[in-house]
Amino acid sequence: MFSFRLPESEFEGPLDLLLHLIEHRELDITRVSLGAVADQFLEIISAPGAIELSALADYLVIAAKLILIKSRLLLPQPENPAPDGEEDVGEALARQLREYKMFKQVAVFLRERERQGLHAYPRFAPPPRPEPTSWKLVGVTVDDLARALHDALHIRPTLPQGTLTVPLSVSIDQQIHTIVELTVQRQRVSFSRLLENAKTRVEIIVTFLAVLELIKRRQIHAQQDGLFGEIVLTRRTDTPTAPEPSDAELESDYTTE
Repeated sequence: MFSFRLPESEFEGPLDLLLHLIEHRELDITRVSLGAVADQFLEIISAPGAIELSALADYLVIAAKLILIKSRLLLPQPENPAPDGEEDVGEALARQLREYKMFKQVAVFLRERERQGLHAYPRFAPPPRPEPTSWKLVGVTVDDLARALHDALHIRPTLPQGTLTVPLSVSIDQQIHTIVELTVQRQRVSFSRLLENAKTRVEIIVTFLAVLELIKRRQIHAQQDGLFGEIVLTRRTDTPTAPEPSDAELESDYTTE
């Protein structure tokens, strides 16, 4: 980035100088305003030592465009000043200057945010709300079920260290059929009493997955009357029963290692 210093201001590049001249005269960035500041631009860059030699070519390119713009404004204009598809030099330079002004304003804004220590933008849009599904829990949340599972696991001993695999005494499919039979025989089945029948943590997890699968199939309700209250499972009769997945599908969905 090239710059040169004048008595009162420092400008970075020819566009920065050109923008300063237009804003100083309170002009809009148009082809006419570019022609109006052409003489002042040429006067400034012609001062001895005003521009470093390495940056002189950039200023001369802008100066040549300004001279062309001013000369065209002074001469009668043809009906079609530019061939179709070719942008006018004045309009092109004005567009380039407007884009430069926009980026300069954004840079000032970001510099101020950095000075204030603001390195992130808050999220104004609300978080997305998942659409309700037909197997939505009634009166109980997944957190309630997870809390009940945690309480049941807490009272069961942990697995011995060094044990890699534990043979399952009951499978998910078997526990699903057991829960279905209980909800047919009884009007209300306590979730905590259901977990009490499990002898190991693995069986508790299998029972928990079986309950989730039945809720997904819309075969049972999970209800809770109050905060931290008992979770009760009841059979659903208001919706058609979803087709039961095969043992292979269950094994792929719920893998216990």
